[in-house]
Amino acid sequence: MQIKRLLDDREVRVGDSVFDAQGRSYAFVEHSGGELVVTPDGGRPTRFKPDELGCYVILVNRTVRGLARARLRDYWED
Repeated sequence: MQIKRLLDDREVRVGDSVFDAQGRSYAFVEHSGGELVVTPDGGRPTRFKPDELGCYVILVNRTVRGLARARLRDYWED
């Protein structure tokens, strides 16, 4: 998985700063269970949905084989 910012489409890496809607700054820790785990300065880890921090998640495995698997999985889930 790859996490990118909506504002400038740059990849978010561990330790990068992300901001919520109120402008509070958080340091990115990890992606877990569909949510982003971040820590405020001197605080404990907190979970946010990616869109709450102005980010989105994409799949990195975009090879032909990976796309074929995703299409097949989507076909049977619908």
